[in-house]
Amino acid sequence: MRVTFREATTKDVPVLFKLAQELMIHNRILNKADKTRYKLLKLVPNIKKLWVRWVTKQITSSNGSVIVAEIKNLKKSKNEIVGYALIYIQDNVKVYSIRKTGYIGDLYITQGYRNKGIATKFKELAFGWFKKKKMKYASIAVHSKNIKAHSIYKKWGFFDYHTEMRRKL
Repeated sequence: MRVTFREATTKDVPVLFKLAQELMIHNRILNKADKTRYKLLKLVPNIKKLWVRWVTKQITSSNGSVIVAEIKNLKKSKNEIVGYALIYIQDNVKVYSIRKTGYIGDLYITQGYRNKGIATKFKELAFGWFKKKKMKYASIAVHSKNIKAHSIYKKWGFFDYHTEMRRKL
């Protein structure tokens, strides 16, 4: 299996949305045992419109990018997107000396293509993109119940920096 990587275009948005839905479902499943967490991950009815607008902004912005992983689908004789990484420059809180960081907001690979080095390649490409943008630090988001992703990110050199906690009022 040969995987190729490229920057996404707006033509990729429908496929990217399907993958994003898989990621959102995955996050809900991870949190299903906890009713409060599960409820917090309930999607709004217009999720497609909102997500498409957000990802299109990242694809077309000089401060954002979406990298896709593709494989050649021999049955369809065309490339098939099997994962994506949504990356962008994030403003930091103004009181800190580090003004901006590179941010990996989504990193998702479809089930059958995991554990094949695709996530590591996404990380390398994201870091290269961040360095071109003169970023000195990178951050990545992970749900607290996603233990496997958390351990991978630690192997990559990420450390627990900020824990966001929630409660119902």
